[in-house]
Amino acid sequence: MEKVFATPKEGVLVRHENGKPLDTAGESVERNSYWLRRERDGDVTLTVPAADETPAAPAPAKKTKS
Repeated sequence: MEKVFATPKEGVLVRHENGKPLDTAGESVERNSYWLRRERDGDVTLTVPAADETPAAPAPAKKTKS
């Protein structure tokens, strides 16, 4: 699933689906219907990281000797 950065509106306590509060500085979350509803309601701003900000591909697995 695609990741987005969710930043809560100032003064609004926004919770994750599991009830944990969203960090006031924002957090990376899965882009799903829950966060799209929070954005539609005006509780958060969702932003997509720029292409150069995406994490690099994981390093290849090390081969083990047999």
